[in-house]
Amino acid sequence: MRRPDDELGQSPGGGGSDQARFDVLYREQAPRLRRWLDARVRSREEANDLVQDAFARLLGSGARDGLRQPEAFLNRIVRNLLIDRSRRVSNRIPHVPIDEMNEPSTRATQEDAIELAQMRERYRIAVEALPPRTRQVFVLHRVDGIGYKEIATQLGISIRTVEWHVGEALVRIGKDLGQ
Repeated sequence: MRRPDDELGQSPGGGGSDQARFDVLYREQAPRLRRWLDARVRSREEANDLVQDAFARLLGSGARDGLRQPEAFLNRIVRNLLIDRSRRVSNRIPHVPIDEMNEPSTRATQEDAIELAQMRERYRIAVEALPPRTRQVFVLHRVDGIGYKEIATQLGISIRTVEWHVGEALVRIGKDLGQ
């Protein structure tokens, strides 16, 4: 049977274990936060990722030792993570496919064709140089046109991991192409 002071991970003598307090806080708050986030982000995986990020930030915070209401601080962290997420999503540049409607108005010269062939070869080499999982995720998304959620399901990873692999691929390819 738990005593009220055990709830915070403290022994009757007053000296409590920070790890025990954190464990109790996680067991009590994580399910509630998951449900709350699941309703807002409409993705169980992303809700789980955000809960983990929130607790990681709380754990890494120097303020956690002196908190009288760690639940309120945790709620603030979650709200900040949602704000960061919405900014990331709104700042994404959409991928514009090149087709007949987006075709350039001037004809390409032979020099342009050679330059394009060289650029394509450098791009192919840069993609081949990616780590295997990053390359697989990048090709599924950019070449096969599969969405992040479907890739995550297909490969058994989180959507956030898919985002990381695509971002990592773009950074590495950009460096290889000298941009």
